[in-house]
Amino acid sequence: MSLTKALIFDFDGLVVDTETPLYESWRQLYQEHGHNLTLETYVQCVGSTIQRFDPIQHLQDLVGTPIEATDLQTEHHARVKSALAKRDTLPGVRERLTEAREAGLKLAIASSSSSDWIDPWLARLELTDHFHVIRTRDHVSEAKPSPELFVTAAEMLDVKPEEALIFEDSHNGLQAALAASIPCVIIPNNVTKHSDFSAATLALESLADVSLAEILERTSA
Repeated sequence: MSLTKALIFDFDGLVVDTETPLYESWRQLYQEHGHNLTLETYVQCVGSTIQRFDPIQHLQDLVGTPIEATDLQTEHHARVKSALAKRDTLPGVRERLTEAREAGLKLAIASSSSSDWIDPWLARLELTDHFHVIRTRDHVSEAKPSPELFVTAAEMLDVKPEEALIFEDSHNGLQAALAASIPCVIIPNNVTKHSDFSAATLALESLADVSLAEILERTSA
């Protein structure tokens, strides 16, 4: 395997645990309408877009009568915003980013979320300057599991696929990494932990578990 020259990070559920509040908000709204939203159903859209699974349309199908989608989305956003108000990065993220910068590695964000979601998060967390490239679904024709986000991020970093390493938390992200032929480290969260990650190059419980040097050693073996 070639020497790793660049790291490509997903954002939601990997840098910050936004996925748990997003799911819990929808689950609560479903319950208030007399229905349940299982993780197995919801996880289809994690790491991708609502084209994979639309929670509003699914709830309307379950209820059997029209629901005011705008009101539902507004309530969902309000609950998520409240839950995320003071949320920081997940354990180990800042340490691994610092190690990467000290090692001279190039860094990118490649997220299926939109720029108007990612950019304010990176600014508030004071992480924007860590990344040489930021790619969101606004920059590509297809979100994950399409490989386009990862392929274009690697191109903009000027590295070959085998010279990059992806950090992901979702099945859709892993499928995108495999399609891009880029090695992938999986760090699942509470929403994605039951997904099949057997095809990952390496799986960790947390980025706080090991140093970047150890990750690079284990993924180059």
